[in-house]
Amino acid sequence: MKRIFVLLLSLGLLGGCASLGEQGTVLDLTGNTNDQATDALVTALSGEKYTVKRASAHSLMVEYDNGHFMMQPKMNTEGLDRIVITKYYVLHPDLAQTPELLLIIGQLNQGMDFAKFVLINEGTAVEVRGAATFVDRISLQELTAFMDWTNAGLNALRQQFPQATPAAKEVRFTR
Repeated sequence: MKRIFVLLLSLGLLGGCASLGEQGTVLDLTGNTNDQATDALVTALSGEKYTVKRASAHSLMVEYDNGHFMMQPKMNTEGLDRIVITKYYVLHPDLAQTPELLLIIGQLNQGMDFAKFVLINEGTAVEVRGAATFVDRISLQELTAFMDWTNAGLNALRQQFPQATPAAKEVRFTR
């Protein structure tokens, strides 16, 4: 019985190790600056057939799942690295810059755990921001999963508040 347990445990460990290798493209960003990490992301995502556009020296835009995400690497030589992943929405003029808007944003930040909601552009737009954290290495599979998680949260938000859909429109980046 003990041998069977050891055999099963060994197979389980080997299976677990094998599954770690199925992450696809893994970016090792050890020691990179924000600009170098952005270069690596642009190259890797483009190589996987994502539509990518460089926005600045340290940010890029990715078209994914019928939407657009901005990514900004934030490399830290003494701690966790992260990629800030953001979507932008322009607000309907009837909602923009109203006292109700501050209440809505506060409720979203208290009730939703997938992102932080920030008013920008003098209260006429909303930034939906999250961060994928990692230590030196991150896979494209993890970035894709993060974008999927953000989209799932936004879809749940739309279903919970269907009246919000005409009030906020996603900003689409031009190519």
